[in-house]
Amino acid sequence: MPAFTVRNRATEPAADPGQGAGGTAPTVPITDGWQLPGSRTRKVLLGAFIGYFLLVPAITGLVQHATPATVFITVGTVAFTGIVGWRVILRDRPGLHGVPWAWLVVLVALAVAVFVVGHGPGWLIILAVAAAACGRFTVTIRPAAFGAVTCGGASLIVTAQRARVVDAGSVALLIIVPAMAAFLTYASTKRNETMAELRQTRAELAQVAVAGERLRIARDLHDLLGQSLSLITLKAELSRRMLDTDTTSAAREMAELEAVARQSLSDVREAVAGYRQPDLVAELGAARQLLTAAGLTCQISTPAGLSLPGDVDTVLAWTVREGITNVVRHARATCATITVTTVTTFTTADGGGRVTAEITDNGTGPLAGPAGSGLAGLSERVRQLGGNLMAGPAPAGGFRLQVTIPVRGGPP
Repeated sequence: MPAFTVRNRATEPAADPGQGAGGTAPTVPITDGWQLPGSRTRKVLLGAFIGYFLLVPAITGLVQHATPATVFITVGTVAFTGIVGWRVILRDRPGLHGVPWAWLVVLVALAVAVFVVGHGPGWLIILAVAAAACGRFTVTIRPAAFGAVTCGGASLIVTAQRARVVDAGSVALLIIVPAMAAFLTYASTKRNETMAELRQTRAELAQVAVAGERLRIARDLHDLLGQSLSLITLKAELSRRMLDTDTTSAAREMAELEAVARQSLSDVREAVAGYRQPDLVAELGAARQLLTAAGLTCQISTPAGLSLPGDVDTVLAWTVREGITNVVRHARATCATITVTTVTTFTTADGGGRVTAEITDNGTGPLAGPAGSGLAGLSERVRQLGGNLMAGPAPAGGFRLQVTIPVRGGPP
């Protein structure tokens, strides 16, 4: 029977917490796109804003004065609005697959051309929209900087050439409006992306928690039912053999069998509900009863007045349960020994100690291998507390299961 060791989690790669009892990880749909509540409403409002401040003046100017300039402004504005809607507004995450620099250059060029032909500060809005469209691509900050610098510089140069003299207030307006549009859009989009990622992460964590709870229930049911069903089987066989020769003893065994079955049912219900955690003292008593019913000699040794932290006590109780279940099922032994020892050590930084539970037998039969679900579940519990698990042939023959767990903050 080969030995194996489970070491501290700090030195071992942790198991995938997303794997369920069947060994498959839960699937969480991860899509390229994302949507926050109200995003459709924001798109409609944004489209209405652009249509009102760009298309309406352009079409109105064309209707009132059909000149080459107004035709160019109308056509350019319609093309600009179409590109913005197609490449920016209708996409939930426009920069997911990179920055379409060619389209951004076209947008900025159209905006500058319309601003130049428009001959009015009212068309500064198209430069602000172009800068904001650049700010929607948040893979890097370079698109926002490109939109702010290009649109702000173009507005300042064109205005300076026409007016010859530009006051400080106008200079600030021409520079600040495109820059604010670009970087406010960039910050808003970054915030929405972060919120969407947090929502998706929360959904993934919920799936992992469900998988972990499913694994815990499967592991607890295995540990609970393994020993209980072994005891029920033994008592049923003993009752059947006694039924013809000693009806009184057979009736007593059947009454105990009924009690064990009822307790097992209660344990399963509590384990599924997440309320029950085994107790070391109770498990030692149950182990003595199971070994005695199986016809094995049992020796149990524990320190007087043993008091352990709840999580350590629970893991040691699972250790006793798993070890004794394997002895009864597989070992073909005549004697089993359970030893619980504590050691105080002040060499560690926190001056704690360690507690060890050891189950040995003198059997010759094979134990369930290291890949068995019982020892695998137990090793996971031990590893979570930073302990060690060793299972393998004992030096004097038979099999040995040993679990050592550190106890922080003082002697146990």
